[in-house]
Amino acid sequence: MKLTAALLFLALAGCRTGQDTPQPTPCMSDSECRADRICHEGRCRFLEEVRAELAGPSSVGGDAPADAGAETPEQDAAAATVEVPMGSESPMFMGGVRHRGRTAHAGPATTPTRRWTHRTRARVFASPVVGPDGTVYVGSLDRTFSAVAPDGTLRWRYVAGDKIYASAALATDGTVYVGSLDHHLVALDASGRVKWRLDLQDEIDASPTVGPDGTIYVSAGGVYAIDPAGAVRWHVPTASHVRSAPALHPNGLVIVGTPEGTVLAIRTNGEVAWRAEAGASIDGAASITDEGLVVIGTDRGHVVAFDASGTERWRFETGDDVRATPAIAPDGTLVVGSYDRHVYALTPAGQLRWRFETTGRLRASARIDPEGRIYVGSQDDGLYCLSATGELLWRVEVGQDIDSTAAIGPDGTLYVGADDGGLHAFASR
Repeated sequence: MKLTAALLFLALAGCRTGQDTPQPTPCMSDSECRADRICHEGRCRFLEEVRAELAGPSSVGGDAPADAGAETPEQDAAAATVEVPMGSESPMFMGGVRHRGRTAHAGPATTPTRRWTHRTRARVFASPVVGPDGTVYVGSLDRTFSAVAPDGTLRWRYVAGDKIYASAALATDGTVYVGSLDHHLVALDASGRVKWRLDLQDEIDASPTVGPDGTIYVSAGGVYAIDPAGAVRWHVPTASHVRSAPALHPNGLVIVGTPEGTVLAIRTNGEVAWRAEAGASIDGAASITDEGLVVIGTDRGHVVAFDASGTERWRFETGDDVRATPAIAPDGTLVVGSYDRHVYALTPAGQLRWRFETTGRLRASARIDPEGRIYVGSQDDGLYCLSATGELLWRVEVGQDIDSTAAIGPDGTLYVGADDGGLHAFASR
């Protein structure tokens, strides 16, 4: 919620008395609250009351200047040495901060059956994220964000002010972070109640990334680092809107691509480390290989790899836009789809290992299970499972385009969104 100068004056003056304060009412979003109230922890509350409870303006998700939370030189040094672990799967886009697309759970090896479909009223572009208890979180272009139980029943739903393209990210304390085109990054507790909302003054259609220290990194009109209480630690502005989800490099770098074709590396204290030119607009996120290469696709159809200093190491050309994030198999093979209707497997040195043709463009990123099986959706309405060597293991018809990147639950159920407005669950017979 954007704060006006008048509202701040009233809050500071304390002119509202308890006699004219209405009783809190249940809510799921700010749009359900009247006057100058916000939805906080499931209730419509006046902003000054929430701020008092959270010990001051800095802990509420309100507007903050770009230099808010400026760190001392000692803090800067510590931030620059934050380690990003190799890590197992984490509940966020592409399974972790490096966006390698690996999943710890084995998916269906043979043609699965559709177990259930959770319906929304518009396209599901966002990638589902599976929590530790099996809850599946996904947003829709109908403005809803749903938490769905493993059996397909709705646990709760949050309604945003605009479409949700971004995937969610979960913190270790169960907080769910999700952004939408209404300009807000929202923190929800495990029951779906709003903890805070932060207005970033621009649409959010890239998935947030939660670092090992709890910092939330998100793209919008630049790149933001936000603390778990909703305060902006730093903001690096860019020339235009960023759609690339931040990836974290083990050298303490936050990596994004920009529409100008620049790969931007920012240290975890907010200092720009380097910029590298990829040659064309970047819509997808970077992935970070085990060797520390930054690999990213461009709208010119190139897959480009840079080392940790920003030097280009290799470039591979496909026949059309590459808007998916490359997935990285344990042996280093890179798997990525292109708008030229092919899935490509590249060696760690950027040479073609194999390619597989579908009949539609590929916008979705691939996921790779522990057995090496590759799961990816296409705009030909099909969900594909390929072997590590590129053979088709199975294909299921979903019914409409699949731009959503799949996720796999602890029981092996495969979840994916589609343009029919459904979150679909597929499991082995």
